[in-house]
Amino acid sequence: MPRQEDFEPNRGELRSLPVDEPRQHILEACCPLATVVRKQPSATLRGLRTTLPPSWTLLLKGITMSSDTSQHDRVRHPRRILLVEESILAVAIAAAGLMYLYAWLPKPVVPDAALQAVQRLKTSLDFRPGKEVAVSLMAGSRPMMHAIRQAQRLEARGVFNESTRSAWRAASDKVLKFSMAPIAATDGQVVRLWMRESEDERAAALEAWMEELSPGRFAALEEQRLARVTADPSLAATLSEVTWFMVAEEAPDDVREQAFNLCQLHAEACKNAALIGQCRDIVGYDYWKAVCSVGSSELGLESHAAIWRADYDNLQAHFDLAKEAYEEGFRAWRAVCDTSPSLQSDPMMVEDMKEHFERYREVLGRLDQPVTSPVMLQDLIGPGQPMTL
Repeated sequence: MPRQEDFEPNRGELRSLPVDEPRQHILEACCPLATVVRKQPSATLRGLRTTLPPSWTLLLKGITMSSDTSQHDRVRHPRRILLVEESILAVAIAAAGLMYLYAWLPKPVVPDAALQAVQRLKTSLDFRPGKEVAVSLMAGSRPMMHAIRQAQRLEARGVFNESTRSAWRAASDKVLKFSMAPIAATDGQVVRLWMRESEDERAAALEAWMEELSPGRFAALEEQRLARVTADPSLAATLSEVTWFMVAEEAPDDVREQAFNLCQLHAEACKNAALIGQCRDIVGYDYWKAVCSVGSSELGLESHAAIWRADYDNLQAHFDLAKEAYEEGFRAWRAVCDTSPSLQSDPMMVEDMKEHFERYREVLGRLDQPVTSPVMLQDLIGPGQPMTL
């Protein structure tokens, strides 16, 4: 139990205490009871509060609260937060310095043999797809047709600017990508649409090679067949066509085996070309390729714009304007055909132009003018026939 003198303040210690000491030291100097309270367990403090006078009980409660507050302040002191931030900043600065130092360090010289070995190792670990992941013909053509429809929608709204040309260029890119994609044919064979021209060229080269082995023999067999059919027309259905295998059978012994091998390659090339041609005809590959080529050119877009204006003026019964617009479109189309002569042999492109010409003839009939084909298109659509409305 505390003694009575413990409750008396120690005035000597109070006078020697510095001015800037914390509050708890002032209380200890004023009353030794504070030291006793801090050193006693909580149970002893509760018993002490019951024996002290009311004024000393309040003093004891204040000392205890002061001790709790000082501990709480020590835990949440801002210096600890600043220390953590400074530590993180120091680590970041050190890491940046190391990276800068590494960037300026001289790089080791690796032998070429080691680099090639590492590259071969990386190549061997790369992902390799299967032999050929082929898609169906219609599924492979969907991206191409989607891009073409986007360009056609712009033209249907009367938009004939750089955005429309860009749309046609994008469609041309889709056509090219579609031509290089592996396509699963009906017989399970995998083909690519761009290979038709190469297969035709391969077949022509093989024919020239076989002609060198047996000069003039193929033409001689053709003449013999023609003579027999001329003598007896009923043999036309029974006599088979002349093939290079017939030529190989009559080739000299020293080149007969080589001729048969060339015949097999020639038959393979012809079969592939025919199969690819069927696939291209199903999706209209050649036609859409020509359409995209025309739409992406300046003259082709000019022709489309003029014909669109002519159709619009025709619907609005502005026949004079429609006639001028049609003729402007035909002139631009003539320039397109001169630039790309292959368009003249495309039957579907010629049919499209004939449809425009039919509407042009209707306009001329409305104006009571002679209905003839424009001079610039007579070699494409033929001379016009008189028409009465």
